[in-house]
Formats: sequence, C-alpha cells, structure tokens
Amino acid sequence: MAQQGNQKYIVQIKASSEARRDRAVPLLSQAILEAQAAAQRIPGPAIPVAVLAVDHVSKSLAEHVQAFVEQNAPNMAVGLIDASGFRMFRGPGMEWLNSAGSPSRGVPEKPSSPGYLFSDLNQWMLKVLLAKDVPDSMLSAPRKQYENASQLAEAAQVSVMSAFRFVRQLSSEGFLEDNEFLRVVRREALLERWLAANQQRVREIPVRWVIRGSNNQLAVAVHAYVSRLARKPSPNKRAAQGLLSKAPNRICLGLFAAAEALGFKFVHGSLPHLYLERLDREVLAQLGLSMEDARHQADAFVRIPENAEAIFRAAVERHGVPVADILQVWLDVSHHPARGKDQAKIIAQRALSQLLNGKDA
Repeated sequence: MAQQGNQKYIVQIKASSEARRDRAVPLLSQAILEAQAAAQRIPGPAIPVAVLAVDHVSKSLAEHVQAFVEQNAPNMAVGLIDASGFRMFRGPGMEWLNSAGSPSRGVPEKPSSPGYLFSDLNQWMLKVLLAKDVPDSMLSAPRKQYENASQLAEAAQVSVMSAFRFVRQLSSEGFLEDNEFLRVVRREALLERWLAANQQRVREIPVRWVIRGSNNQLAVAVHAYVSRLARKPSPNKRAAQGLLSKAPNRICLGLFAAAEALGFKFVHGSLPHLYLERLDREVLAQLGLSMEDARHQADAFVRIPENAEAIFRAAVERHGVPVADILQVWLDVSHHPARGKDQAKIIAQRALSQLLNGKDA
C-alpha cells in the first residue's frame, strides 16, 4: 500500500526479465485483477494500481501496453517501468511519476526514423493537430489549439509521455512551431513523408459473400454489426465492474468504399475495402463474409491495420456506418493502382485544400 495525502493506493507489481508483448499483457492483466481484488478487501476508498516491471521498455512495447489498457481497462491506474528509470503511469494524480529514463540504458530510439514519427499513436496525434483544417464531418477528432504536449495528450486521450515524445520528434524535424500554440508547418514535406510511411505492406485478406446481395451489401452488413455491438455492455462499464474481457473488434469502411460514403465517389468497379482491427472468422461470419475460396473470386478485401488507433479513433459515421476519415482515405488511395492518384487529387482539391494549402505549408 502507498499513500499520497489522503489518497491510498493499492499497488500490485509484476516483473519479467523478457520485455515481450506475449509476456507483458498476461502479467499486466494478472496485476490488474489482483490489485482490484486487494483494493476491495481493505476498509475505506483506495485506488488499485497495476505495475509491470521489465528490463527495458521499448517504444513498441509501451504503445502496445497503452493500447491494451485503453481498450480493456481504461479506468484502471497502470504503470510500466524498466531498469533505466523509464516510468509511464496513467491514473489520477500519478502523472508526476512519469520519466523518460536514462538514454544510456537499453536500445536507444532513432529520432529521425520515419517509422517512429509515424507510429500508430503518432499518426492519431497528427490527425488531432491537423483536425481544425479538415471538415468535422470527415474526421473525428477534437478541434482545439494546444499550448503544450500535456494539453495534446488530454485531448487525444494518450499518455503525457507519448505526446511529449511526439511533440519533441515533430519539432526536432522542423515540422512543428510552438511559439504560442503547437502549429504544424512544412506540411507538404510532412505529408510526403507520411505517404511514404503509409506505403508499408498492409495485411489484406480477400473475402467473398456467402450469399450475394445488393450493391451496398457491405455497408448494410457493417451497419448491422455495429448495431449489435451498441446493444452490448460497453467496455468501460465492464472495466468499472472489474471484468477484463476481449474488446469489441473495431471496424470501418476504407479506401474507395469510404471515399464513396464521404461523397467522393470517383473510381467505379473497384472491390470495396473493410478495415477490421484483428482477423476474426466469427466476425466475418456475422458480416456474411468468408475467406474460403476467396483468393480467385473475391468480393471485397479486409485490411488488418498496423495503425489501428489512428484509423478507428478518427473514423466518422455515415448513416450508422463507421467510415475511415478523409485524410486516411487520401493516404490510402494515393498510390493505389486503380486510379488512386486521380481519386486522391479530387479529395485534396475538395476536402483537404485548407490543410494542404495553408500559409504554413
């Protein structure tokens, strides 16, 4: 037990010498359950805190743990620490514990790495910074001005450490000014970098309809799927009850199907794309889709994204159907062989002109 002022904390620590994702999540889950159980046994109010300690926290491990907690136990106080002094805490009154650690220990990050600048959460935060220059009906994100990384973290619902690293990286590469507010500059060069990073191989699975229906069959199936999810208890409610369960599989239309849903239909005859957070045959069956014998007679493609947070957090809704945001669509179709450049050009002219042609570009 720990105490700060009148606030009590019940801390459960799990340690592992292997900084692997498949070890980290089970240990952290156990720590969460044990901390919650211990807090219920003591008299008076106390905040349960689950802490995972490993030899070295890599950037990918920190992001994976953070995404797991945000999806499965968003109301839980959690900490991630390593031997170099790195500390990442989220919870009421715990931000002061955060520390980047010693740069001399572990594997150093490469600040100039495009993969780091355009990691999943970084892409999401970049969308948050650019959102005010994108129509609000085409990108779901807060639209404010941010004085510092802490305000950006609060708006984007990420850890202060993640926002601090992102702001520092963006600024060090000359893409951010922070005279009064954080302002993205040199946008043309930044978007070129973003496009290049977005061309990494995406896991794409051909699927076919079990029973073929109307032309808008995919949108109808997605609408039915999200309607069923809406009737189930929310992850936040289950977390508040101390229950850890598999988070719902997030979903949205992508690429040309998303462009059409957003009012920018240009390419005709292309197969629709569907973003699915993780491959799940049960979800495909609920949608009426199958992977069997689909390679040579596909009706659609399912994409499993590496940047799930950037895609699903920014997705918008059209007639009850989640749709990838217009900036994501522009990124995805720009190098698509099916007249993708032409589609991207129309989106840039009609939806992203303020973002692309800003005075600070």
